[in-house]
Amino acid sequence: MRVLLTGRDGQLGHECQLACPAGVDLTAVGRQECDLSDPAAAAAVVHAYRPNLVLHTAAWTAVDDAENQEAAATMVNGEAVRALAAAAREVGARMIGVSTDYVFSGEGTEPWQEDDAVAPLNAYGRSKLAGEIALAEELPGAGCMVRTSWVYGRRGHNFVHTMLKLMLAGRELQVVEDQQGCPTWAGGLAEALWALASWPTNQAFAPLMHYTDGGICSWFGFAQAIREEALGLGLGVAESSVLPCTSEAYPTPAKRPSWSPLAFSEGWAMVDKEQVPWQVALRTALPHLAAEAQASRPN
Repeated sequence: MRVLLTGRDGQLGHECQLACPAGVDLTAVGRQECDLSDPAAAAAVVHAYRPNLVLHTAAWTAVDDAENQEAAATMVNGEAVRALAAAAREVGARMIGVSTDYVFSGEGTEPWQEDDAVAPLNAYGRSKLAGEIALAEELPGAGCMVRTSWVYGRRGHNFVHTMLKLMLAGRELQVVEDQQGCPTWAGGLAEALWALASWPTNQAFAPLMHYTDGGICSWFGFAQAIREEALGLGLGVAESSVLPCTSEAYPTPAKRPSWSPLAFSEGWAMVDKEQVPWQVALRTALPHLAAEAQASRPN
């Protein structure tokens, strides 16, 4: 199987390269080779490599910046997805993309199902929804968009890296308690995407699937768990502390949903991918992230 992976240098793209199964002919491209702000050029990359599968992990992920640059974010997260999907169709390839819990309103009490009504609160969510629509229209049966949430990996900017760096500096942290969601280890998500890539070619892809680690917590609860795991690893975070606060204490340009949990899709059973509790995933991931956090520890 020939696979074209976008987002080579991102946190999920990096994990996908590490998790790549034996026997896969993988070509990983970054922004220099595949600039999503130029959809036609991105499509040309698909035509050049002619893969069997496009694994699309690249995206505009700067949520707050999207509020002032919605057209640019939509070009990357929406129009480029359409161009890539159209090119995949033309060369006979399937495509797997990645979307977000931010397509939902955040007003709920039960984990979001794939067919629940979407109502993005911010420009980033609208841009990702545009990508979902584009993939479904361009590659019916041969395209799948995987929604996920609160992703953290050993590379790139993410919540776990930020918390570790501040804790190692002995900071007192105030972390929002009124936003609920599902933390997701990028390493496990990468394994899930590769499992999905093994979906039988004679069966249509599910157009939408949800993947997160199991369980629900607040950002505050997640931060508490990070500190406890870091203490268990013998990292120097004992002088730090974590206190709860409300979202109003940290206003941001983009409104965040207060309720983000996603229901784990039943389709993962078809590719033998089970959900892992987020606490277990964090315990697996933290040693990988701790080395980088310590290396960048403030003097």
